[in-house]
Amino acid sequence: MKLRTRLLLSFAAFTVALGALGAWSAWALNQVSAVSGKIIAENYDSVVAAEEMKESLERQDSAAVFELLGEHDRAIRQAATHRAAFDAAFAKAAGNITEIEEPQVIAAIKRDRDEYARRYDEFLRSGGVTRIGVYFQSLEPRFAILKDDCDRLLHVNQEAMRFKAQAASRTARRWSLYMFGFALALVSSGVAGAFGLSAAILRPLRQLSQAITRVAGGDLDATADVARHDEIGTLADGFNRMAASLRQLRQSDLGRLALAQQMTEAAIDSLYDPVIVTDADGRVLRTNAAAERLVGPSRDTVGKPIDRVAHDQRVALAVADVLRSQRPVASESAAVVVPWAVDGAERAFRLRSTPMRDPDDRLIGAVILFEDITHLSEISRLKSEFIAAASHELRTPLTSVQMGVNLLLEGRLGPLTDRQQRVLDVCRDDVARLERQMRELLDLSKIESGVITPIRSPLAPAVLVREAAAAVQPQLESRRLTLALDARDDLPRVSADHDQIVRVLTNLLINAIRATADGGRVIVGAAPRLESIAFAVTDTGAGIPADYLAKIFEPFIRAPNAAPGGSGLGLTIAKRIVDAHGGRLTVESQPDRGSTFTFTLPLASEAQI
Repeated sequence: MKLRTRLLLSFAAFTVALGALGAWSAWALNQVSAVSGKIIAENYDSVVAAEEMKESLERQDSAAVFELLGEHDRAIRQAATHRAAFDAAFAKAAGNITEIEEPQVIAAIKRDRDEYARRYDEFLRSGGVTRIGVYFQSLEPRFAILKDDCDRLLHVNQEAMRFKAQAASRTARRWSLYMFGFALALVSSGVAGAFGLSAAILRPLRQLSQAITRVAGGDLDATADVARHDEIGTLADGFNRMAASLRQLRQSDLGRLALAQQMTEAAIDSLYDPVIVTDADGRVLRTNAAAERLVGPSRDTVGKPIDRVAHDQRVALAVADVLRSQRPVASESAAVVVPWAVDGAERAFRLRSTPMRDPDDRLIGAVILFEDITHLSEISRLKSEFIAAASHELRTPLTSVQMGVNLLLEGRLGPLTDRQQRVLDVCRDDVARLERQMRELLDLSKIESGVITPIRSPLAPAVLVREAAAAVQPQLESRRLTLALDARDDLPRVSADHDQIVRVLTNLLINAIRATADGGRVIVGAAPRLESIAFAVTDTGAGIPADYLAKIFEPFIRAPNAAPGGSGLGLTIAKRIVDAHGGRLTVESQPDRGSTFTFTLPLASEAQI
C-alpha cells in the first residue's frame, strides 16, 4: 500500500470517529434539553398560576378593607376584578395537573374558594358595626386557609421542579461521562494509530538516515536495507543507486579531487573560529558556520565583495593589504581587534589575514581568520588598570627623587667630586627615562580605558604630514637624513583628532629616523584607499625580523636591531590611537631593505565638512 493511501485512510477513520462523537454529543444535548423543557411545560405554569391566585386573593382581601373604610364602589370593582382573575388562574392550574398530590390540593382550593366567596358575600350584606366582626371572625380566617392552599400548590410544583432539575443534572453528568469516555477512547485510538503509523514510517527513514550519515562520513559502501514498495522504498532504492554511482566516481581522478575538496571544506567548517575565504579580487568564496553568525548566511554573502559583507571597514582593508602585499602583515596579531556583536553580546576578534597561492605560487585569494580574544581583552583591560594605578602612585616618589638629584647636581647641598657628579648624571638620565616610560604608560591606559577619546574634525592629510615632518626636522638634520613628503594637497579630508594623529605620525617618523643609518632616506606620505586615506612612513633601515612582525605592536616589544632610547610603548600607543579612530595600523618589512608602517583613517563626512 502506498504511503499516501495509508495516510489518507488513517485521517479518514479519525474524521469519521470525530463525526460520530459530534453526532452523539448533539443527541445527548437534545436529551438534556428535553428534560429542561419538560420542567417548564409541566410545573412552571402551575407555579405561575399559584402565584397569580395568591396575588388575586390578597387583592380581594384588600377590597374588603376598602369596604370597611367606606370605599364601597372601589371595593366592589376590585373584588369583582380579582375574583375573576383568581378563577382564571385556578382554571389554568386545574388544567395542568402533573403531580400526584395536585388533585387533592386543587380540590381543597376549589372548596375553600367557594366558601370564601360565600362568606365574602355575607360580609357585603352585613352592615354597621357587625360588618367588622364578620370580617375578623369569618372572612379573614377563610382568607388565610385559602392562601395556605395556594402555597401548598406552589410548594408541590416547586419541589417537583427541584427534583426534575436534579434528575436533569444527573442525566447531563451521565452523558458527559459517556462523551468523555468516548472521546478518551477516540484519542487513545488516534494516539496509538499515530504511533503505529509513525513507527512504520520512521523506522525505514531512520535506516535511510543512518546510511546517509555513513556516506557523508566517507563510507560509500553503506546501503539502506529498506524492503518496502511505497514512496520510502522508492527513495531508498534511489539512495542505493546514488551510493553506487559515488563509489564508481570515487575510484576515478575526479572522485579523488572531489573528495579532497570535501575534506577541505569539512576542515574549514569544523573550525571553531570564523573563517572567510576570498578570491584574488576580494570577493567572498566561502564562509564557515562560525562566520555566518557574524556576516550572515553564505547564500547571502558568497560572490559579494568583502567590503559589502563585512560590517567593519578594517576587515576589507585587511583583505586589500594581503592581496596587495601577497604576504601576511603584522597587524594580524595585535593591531586589528574588531568588536562585533554576536547573539546580543559584544565580542572582540583579532584578524589573521593570509594569502592563498596555487602550486605555481600564484595568488588566488586570501583567508581571513577571526580569533575570539574577548577574554584576552578583559585581561588586557585589568592589566591596563593596574598599570595606570601603579604609575599614578609612583609618580610622586619619582618626582621627589628627580628633585633631589637635580638639587645635588646644582650644588645647592654642597660641592660634588667628579665621581659623585658622574654617578648623579647617570641617575638623572635613568630617572628621566623612567619618568618618560611612566608617562607613556599612563597615556596608554587612558587610551585603552576610553578616558582619552578622539575629538574629531575634518583635517587635510597633507597638513598633518607637513606638521609631523616639521616636528622631527632637528633629528633629521643631526643624522643627515633626507625626508621626502608624498601627500597631495587635493586629497579628501579625514575625520580625526589633530593632536593624536600628529603624535602617531611623529612617533613613526622618530622610529624610522632611529632605524635608518646616517645619510639614509625616510619617506612619509598619504594616498586614497577605498573609503579612507592611508598614511605611510617608509625607512631604509635594517628592517624587522620576520618572527617579530606578529608582535611588534605589543607593549614593551622591541626588535633586536632597534636603536636604543625607546620605551617599547610608542607603537602600542600609536596602534591604540588608530584603532580608536576606526583605522588600521600595519607594517611590512624585509631584512636589510627597511620597513613601511601604514595606517588608515576614515574620510570626513559631508556634515563634518
